[in-house]
Amino acid sequence: MCEFVHCDTPQGSVIGPLLFLLYVADVLDLIIECGLAVHAYADDIQAHMSVPAVHQSTAMQRLASCIIRIRDWMASNRLKLNEEKTQVIWLGTRQQLAKTTIDTLTLPHMTIQCSLTVRNLAVTLDGQLSMADHVAAMSRSCFHQHRQLRAVRKSLTLEALQTLVQSFISNQLDYCNGTLVRIKD
Repeated sequence: MCEFVHCDTPQGSVIGPLLFLLYVADVLDLIIECGLAVHAYADDIQAHMSVPAVHQSTAMQRLASCIIRIRDWMASNRLKLNEEKTQVIWLGTRQQLAKTTIDTLTLPHMTIQCSLTVRNLAVTLDGQLSMADHVAAMSRSCFHQHRQLRAVRKSLTLEALQTLVQSFISNQLDYCNGTLVRIKD
């Protein structure tokens, strides 16, 4: 079967991002209507809420209801929610996390298992926000880059080597590093 697109926005066009933002704005409004807080960056959207561990069942029902509303809204606008990419994680202290007993989010056509870690803009987060998994992954990656550079260092000038270290290692370590800038009066 051959299907033709009758209207489309060319990739790289000026109007494409504007149309995308119009869709995303409606999705964000829908999440807020569900009573959830929302953070968005490009096409990554995180919805969250703060609840005591005793209200975990109600929280999961509210989250499932919101996802269903988003999926239905997207379907009515000829879009598809990729439910397979949906992740759920409980955040809290070790004591609070020990009180959570619900580890799945049930949707009409699938069940999402709560994750122990999630990735948000290439940063790995765990339930206690310890960053241990992120630091371990970053250490492995930087060490790998260091070994690769070490193998070719004799073929490079000192300036070229410094540039490559900055590009492959320092920038990776500095990614998502919020720096505090003090403006003098």
